[in-house]
Amino acid sequence: MVVAVAVAGLTLASGVTARPAAAADTTPYRAQVFTRGYDTSKVVSLTFDLDWRTGTAAENAISKANLETVLRVFAANGITGGFGVTGRFAEQNPAEAKNIATQGHKVFNHSYSHPDFMTLTQAQRWSQLDQAEAAFKAAGIASAGWFRAPYRSGYMDSGLNRDLALRGYYINLDWTFDTTGYKEASWATVSARIDQYTVPGAIIVMHVSIPSTDPGNLQLVIDKLRGMGYGFVSPFQAVTRGPVREKYLAIGGPGSFGAATTGDLDATTSDTAVQWFQSARIYYSPASAAHFVGGGVLTKYKSMGTVTSLLKFPVSDSLPAAGGGRYYDFQGGSIYWLSATGAHEVHGSIRAKWLSLGSTGAFLGYPISDEIAVTVGRSSQFQGGNVYWSSGPGAHEVHGSILKKYLSLGGTGSRLGVPVSDEYTVTVGRRSDFQHGAIIWDKPAKTISVIYY
Repeated sequence: MVVAVAVAGLTLASGVTARPAAAADTTPYRAQVFTRGYDTSKVVSLTFDLDWRTGTAAENAISKANLETVLRVFAANGITGGFGVTGRFAEQNPAEAKNIATQGHKVFNHSYSHPDFMTLTQAQRWSQLDQAEAAFKAAGIASAGWFRAPYRSGYMDSGLNRDLALRGYYINLDWTFDTTGYKEASWATVSARIDQYTVPGAIIVMHVSIPSTDPGNLQLVIDKLRGMGYGFVSPFQAVTRGPVREKYLAIGGPGSFGAATTGDLDATTSDTAVQWFQSARIYYSPASAAHFVGGGVLTKYKSMGTVTSLLKFPVSDSLPAAGGGRYYDFQGGSIYWLSATGAHEVHGSIRAKWLSLGSTGAFLGYPISDEIAVTVGRSSQFQGGNVYWSSGPGAHEVHGSILKKYLSLGGTGSRLGVPVSDEYTVTVGRRSDFQHGAIIWDKPAKTISVIYY
């Protein structure tokens, strides 16, 4: 599902990057290669590669001035760009690297020292990624699992993209064409390349360091593209599409959940989708629309198998619950979260009973377990009691002193069997009925009695 377009000295071709069949919503087998964004409208994404080793003071000053120019032009035009940054650049220039991210631009791991990855072993590739990420962390930035191949070498190689995925890099952000500014190209040359290679969704790569002409030409590049009827989308947006993109942008884009960490994936079948982001996932199906799942609820949902679990697809975003908790509704149930209890699922008849009793705002409070099997039925535990279900009597709650006595007798495995009523008021206090008896709480006497029949 990833658009791959090779341009600028290669054959112009549009196609789909093949990936092996995988179970639904599982870790990508290979990094997905973007030589062009998902957009089919007239938009492009502007990116720069950034790597300079310590040179003379004059050379470093020029390169830093170039970076400042690029950031200033982007800001003046309201454009969010992308930067392929090497680890050694971040290590030598942490303030400049941090400033790129602080201004909202997307950073990708461009290796530590800019070697040809096709000449490296798997261990050496991983070392390059790890060293760069360590330098990023020290500078206060992160790639979020985005990579760009030095020299563009092997960017479509299945082995390289498998090695990237095995190290947690699922987006290989390539490019559609290079302005060749790094070769000191004149504006006439750059302008001709824009005319020749610009297509909807194009990812354009430029370079910061001397002797590149790109920083000085950047405003001309922007003006020319606008004159051609093109707008600009950030790399964050370029790798999203359809209902997932609409939801991502509606909730604030990277300001809410960070960057995408995968491309658009099939959630179950080809008409469904899921995309992973730094702090959430967004799911879509025709029946459920697009919704995000994040935080502790996402952790629980993942542990259950996400869309392949009994819950299936989310049908809501995060919703508020009593006491500062949150919950999400799914096609097959709900997950509730509270800091004191963690996240737990509730579904079926037990959920229906709990909701009828007031859910988190009533005496049962939040679930403290998932639904489990018990003798001749099912049960979920809550802060204030338990709800039991069996096929005959249905779902009923048991709580307080009556629950304590019931559990001491063996619960559903006891002679009493499963509950056939909720707790209710009687003359002396409270009572719960079971298949083969009852438990009565005598309020004046402060005693619990058990009746069998």
